[in-house]
Amino acid sequence: MANHNNTLNSKNKVLSLDELHLDIENRRRINQLIEEFTYIEALNTLNIPVDNKILLHGHTGCGKTATAHAIGLALNKKVITLNLGSFVSSRLGETAKNLSDIFKTASNDKAILFIDEFDFIGKLRDYDNKDSGEIKRLVNALIQQIDHLSDTSLLICATNHLDIIDTALLRRFQIRLEYLLPTKEALDIYYDGVLSSFPDNINQIKRSYGISFAEAKDLAYQQIKAHVIEFEKQRKHLLFSYGALKSKQVQQAHFGREIKGKEDTLSDYILTDIEIKDTSVIKINKTDKLSIATKSRGGSNTIEGLVLEITGAELMQIDRFGLSNYKRVQETTESGAEVWIYVAHNSF
Repeated sequence: MANHNNTLNSKNKVLSLDELHLDIENRRRINQLIEEFTYIEALNTLNIPVDNKILLHGHTGCGKTATAHAIGLALNKKVITLNLGSFVSSRLGETAKNLSDIFKTASNDKAILFIDEFDFIGKLRDYDNKDSGEIKRLVNALIQQIDHLSDTSLLICATNHLDIIDTALLRRFQIRLEYLLPTKEALDIYYDGVLSSFPDNINQIKRSYGISFAEAKDLAYQQIKAHVIEFEKQRKHLLFSYGALKSKQVQQAHFGREIKGKEDTLSDYILTDIEIKDTSVIKINKTDKLSIATKSRGGSNTIEGLVLEITGAELMQIDRFGLSNYKRVQETTESGAEVWIYVAHNSF
């Protein structure tokens, strides 16, 4: 099993420690860790070891992974991320060797090795008793790798289930930081920060409490997206209609209402009739032929039509109608109106 199959780079923006919502005690201990690695040479001169094995435990979504990457950012160290649940091979003997390779890479690169789902070995022990001997050997291999980790590297492990981790493993960690669900006050500060980047017409949400920061972010974004979509559905658009949509009957069939239009002209286009085979289109438009606007090649061609004011939802409804011959583009009429118009695919 190659190392690159098990080390992941974070796809999300790495937050700094100042951007995380850490409680005072956790931040104090992390600051101490940062300073130890900053002045590691002075400590080594006096043969004082740095604390380089940290266990982050607590509720999911409270910032354990973000903390590991923020520490990497602060120390300018590469973060090698290992998800223990997906890493452990069904052939456990291979897993011990692969684990050794990962630790060796972290030591050689003076990197941070971040092991997520650190409790997975405890789960394996409970679920697969027939391999208990092999599991013990894997635990021992992990202990051995932790004990021999270079002082210039940093091991950060994260778990949501501290109680099922082998006590022999727990003893290896000099620092244990607990991540609790944020208070109402902390969540309000977090909500305010998330919402501050959005305009007032979409950032009004119903707030929930007793949840993690990650859950609060998901909740906020779900509501904001709903507001954006609803806003776009109601936003007004101008459509230049030169064919069937000028008909009140077709408007009723499409939108359930009649739309008063304003006569206008569009330059540099000509109309061509095409045959329609879609029976649903024929039923609405009462004809198997439709006009299609095509960009003219030279000359002073114009087409007459109506400028209709429709909503974003109605515009999307026309888009979904599925006429493969058409595409929607934006043009300017002779009166200066910025309009959408459906034209032939080969017009541009």
